[in-house]
Amino acid sequence: MSENYFKKFPIDIVYLWCDASDKVWKEKKNALLKSYGKPLDNDSTSDCRFINNDELKYSLRSLEKYAPWIRNIFIVTDSQVPKWLDVTNPKIRIIDHTQILPKDCLPTFNASAIETALHKIPELGEHFLFANDDMLFGQPVSPEFFFDSKTGEPIFRFSKRKLINKPYRHLYGYMVSSAYKMIKERYGKSCPYFPHHNIDAYRKSDMEKCYEEFRQGFEETAHQQFREKECIQRSIFGFYSVANKLGTYKIVDDFCTKLHNFFIEKPQDSVMFGLTKAKLKKLEKNTPCLFCINDSLKTTDDDRVAMKEFLNTMFPYPSSFEKQQYKPVDINICYHKQSKNYLKNDILSPIQVGAALSKIDLGIAKDNTGDNISAKNKNYCELTALYHLWKNSNADYKGLMHYRRLFDLSCGTKRWFHGFPDHAANLFLLNKNTVNAILSQYDLVLPMKRIVQKNKNLYDHYKKHHFITDLDKCLELIEQKYPQIYPTTVDVLKNKNELYLYNMFIASKEFVNDYASWLFDILFSLEAEIQADVETRNEFQKRVYGFLSERLFTVYVEYRKTQGLKVKEVPVVYDETNKKRFDIFQSRTKLYRKLVRLGIRRPHWKEQYGV
Repeated sequence: MSENYFKKFPIDIVYLWCDASDKVWKEKKNALLKSYGKPLDNDSTSDCRFINNDELKYSLRSLEKYAPWIRNIFIVTDSQVPKWLDVTNPKIRIIDHTQILPKDCLPTFNASAIETALHKIPELGEHFLFANDDMLFGQPVSPEFFFDSKTGEPIFRFSKRKLINKPYRHLYGYMVSSAYKMIKERYGKSCPYFPHHNIDAYRKSDMEKCYEEFRQGFEETAHQQFREKECIQRSIFGFYSVANKLGTYKIVDDFCTKLHNFFIEKPQDSVMFGLTKAKLKKLEKNTPCLFCINDSLKTTDDDRVAMKEFLNTMFPYPSSFEKQQYKPVDINICYHKQSKNYLKNDILSPIQVGAALSKIDLGIAKDNTGDNISAKNKNYCELTALYHLWKNSNADYKGLMHYRRLFDLSCGTKRWFHGFPDHAANLFLLNKNTVNAILSQYDLVLPMKRIVQKNKNLYDHYKKHHFITDLDKCLELIEQKYPQIYPTTVDVLKNKNELYLYNMFIASKEFVNDYASWLFDILFSLEAEIQADVETRNEFQKRVYGFLSERLFTVYVEYRKTQGLKVKEVPVVYDETNKKRFDIFQSRTKLYRKLVRLGIRRPHWKEQYGV
């Protein structure tokens, strides 16, 4: 969907949710069952239909990570609110059953009855998604995944399982088959397949039209307080839209689709499975765009524990929809030239480095305000931003990144981008929730360590590319000023070939204070000795203090590790605006990964992807 179309037609999402452990809710359900007066299908009343295993929490985490463009989140419930939910979040809307169903229909324990009234939700947008709490996003998706980019028509997904012209014994099959027959009898056609039972797209106006066409049946369904064969199932809206050319459809799991996706390395559209440990393991290997983990009569408590562990591994960090006590975060992103899109949110602050030397105003914060060393940028590079952050920010957590290099806190597998997307901060989980969650367990976030190939150690590598006398003087200064760190310095530089590049980090202000005090004490002392010589070098070699600081940062971190510092290494993602270079890097990365997996090449980075 084009950006203009998306702005004109924002997309909401609706969830159904209940907490079956709630005492009041249980009493209402049990009292209704006793008075119901007729036997009900076990699949309609079983605990597995209502059990709450925090699926909604993880679904919202997946939404924030993979579908951040969703406008509002409507949670339809029966006088309940998840204890962990931050209802002050501007995207969250709690909708009680009383707002969309008549009083004589309540209480209801029939999801089909509630689904008949989705179009009655106050302030719900024309275009919306619908999900049960056990449905999640597994890959980045765009609005075009759900709606036609030109017409805005919803795309309905169906499984390869074809409907048969015989009565189904299972309640769900019977209801879906009945819905299909209702549409076919009225319009003579539709899509003869089972729905994919996952996150679906709808237009409210289409739903209203269908409701009016079958009003009597919908009203009867609304008054059935538990699911029964006579209920109209939600799939009728998809069948209706396809029959009346109000939407398109696709089959998501047939053999040809799977084969095509395999060869082009594209994730499967949609997967639904009954909750078991074995199925969860399969999901780990190939995560689809959408997945539904369906609690069923066969699901055990062990399976539910396994599911929660799996989802917590897949989505470990709280979303902005969860109640949290946040510490302030200030991460500077260094820019030195104009950009089409300055990355910025409540924790990311773009800053112009070397502002004291530049005639260009980038229209963002500058490193020449307050206590600063902006005029030293040609020699200190991004360290002028580090100094400014150290001296002028009071945030509890501080960090530094570059406009072309960002941390991927989601630890995804994609490394190169031809222009970071507008939702880059969401895609890489660069938000206060994730940072607070990580730094509650670790002291420092760093890039994956770079392995210096074809060099015995970091000292030889520096000697090969820069002036080794500068590093030698650093060694002398550390021995004189910080003798306790000197043994670690020698070990890192002369016995190791791994380092932390780019001067990128996220850490507590205490760590930043300690590190920056140590680093700039050494560099300013060194500058007093060598700056006259530095001025005679070419522009590249004039960046001496930036080059040295990467080695010194590695030294300082390794020293602090001996004192118990806990470090989390995460991947770095790169932005290459030149298309030809981007294509080369992409191809080279893919080839290198394969060579590393085959054991032909050694990895450059200390991570599982080998690049």
